[in-house]
Amino acid sequence: MAQPDTATEQHAAEAVVRHHAQLAEALDGHAARLLDAAERADAPQVWQRRAEFVTWLHAELLPHARAEEATLYPAAAARPGGELLVAGMRDEHAVITGLATELEQAASPVRAAAAARALVAVLATHLTKENELLIPLLVRADDVSLAGLLAGMHDLIGDHAQRAADDGTCGCGGCGCGGG
Repeated sequence: MAQPDTATEQHAAEAVVRHHAQLAEALDGHAARLLDAAERADAPQVWQRRAEFVTWLHAELLPHARAEEATLYPAAAARPGGELLVAGMRDEHAVITGLATELEQAASPVRAAAAARALVAVLATHLTKENELLIPLLVRADDVSLAGLLAGMHDLIGDHAQRAADDGTCGCGGCGCGGG
């Protein structure tokens, strides 16, 4: 395999980091809305916010995790020093999935709020490890192309970023992909 283009690899890494920031921001927003409703003891709003949160988890965050496990994680695990990192990252995905289930099945506003807050905390540390350890490990690899791994992976970098990678134009102005 030819050595990946450094600028292309850096752009791919930046797109992943931006998408992670978008996921964290959306998760924080869902959790804050649910927590606010719980603090006001507004049970109907808690259940509405929980339903919106769970829908988002199943549509965005959990598919993102599965996509990472199918593409990025195997490549990183094959790198020297990557196997233990990836094992830990997979364990964190299991915790995130478990917390999503806990949120979905919460029988009280307090339990729903607790699960939401735990999701925020776990995801924050998880994304830091991905951004600061996993992605750089892949970018430094001479025989792996992060951009190649991301090809077609909407769940990792978002639809607008994927269009930018596909045709060089995005035009969205909001996804953070750098296209335009």
